[in-house]
Amino acid sequence: MKKIVFIGGPTASGKTDLAVSIAQKFSGELINADSRQIYKYLDIGTNKGDIKNIKGNNYLQGIPIHLVSFLDPDKNYSVFDFKEAAVTLIEDIIVRGKLPIIVGGTGLYIDSIIKNYQLTTQQNTELRKELETKDLNELQQELITNNLNNYTRLNDSDRANKRRLVRLIEKLKPDYIINNVKSDYDSLFLYPTYNWEDLVIKIETRVDLMFKEGIVEEVKHLITLGFSKNSIALQGTGYKEVLSLLDGNISLQECINLVKISHRQYAKRQRTWFEGEGRKYNLTNVENAQQAENKVNEFYGSTNIKTR
Repeated sequence: MKKIVFIGGPTASGKTDLAVSIAQKFSGELINADSRQIYKYLDIGTNKGDIKNIKGNNYLQGIPIHLVSFLDPDKNYSVFDFKEAAVTLIEDIIVRGKLPIIVGGTGLYIDSIIKNYQLTTQQNTELRKELETKDLNELQQELITNNLNNYTRLNDSDRANKRRLVRLIEKLKPDYIINNVKSDYDSLFLYPTYNWEDLVIKIETRVDLMFKEGIVEEVKHLITLGFSKNSIALQGTGYKEVLSLLDGNISLQECINLVKISHRQYAKRQRTWFEGEGRKYNLTNVENAQQAENKVNEFYGSTNIKTR
């Protein structure tokens, strides 16, 4: 069976460094599974780091990374768009004798591959059952993930109305179903271990760096390019707070504090998604790159290792 590796977890937990290390060892290529990094022009606030574009292709420390910086900030991109693109890339990477490594913190993207989401024209009663078990925050995040533009148009009353949110999600995903047929892929899900208190410090330090590197100027530049403040990408974690700063509603220090809170809350949601029993992920916890390489070697097999 075709083999792929997933690396997921909360923001700042070390996913990307781990992915690069594995790719270097096993001749791998990365497929981005972060719904924020798909957008063009927004680099600082989405932690794209050292990703470089060379002749139309993106690389991270010399490793090819796909599905990064290809979409305009005002465009929608559904989980099914991601799955279709990711599967095409997975097949191409495997054909070329390399190891596909899906890395990111957007749980729905990763879930779509692991559980083999399918399109259907039939009413999905299981979807409603699942949605009705979610709390208000989970429903809000689901709508944000699938159509941020629709979410931003809601008034405060609708955002606090679970029934309203469920119906909107159903309309967005009438063809959403999780296939019970086994996936075509044999997968290993690496999950970096972390200490929550240390992770919070990393998150807050990263936010401070974002402002030093120019996240405010990044948003200003996007607006000068002609994109609306209501663009989907600008409603994401960190960016909506900067917009509030630019509108004169909050001070710089208030903005920084709010962005830190927003990123901490995002990390909590990621932790709940990946570590909660409901998803039933078979996580392989690793403390460092060497442990990860050992796990991949057991899974992928030393005979598959190629020299780059």
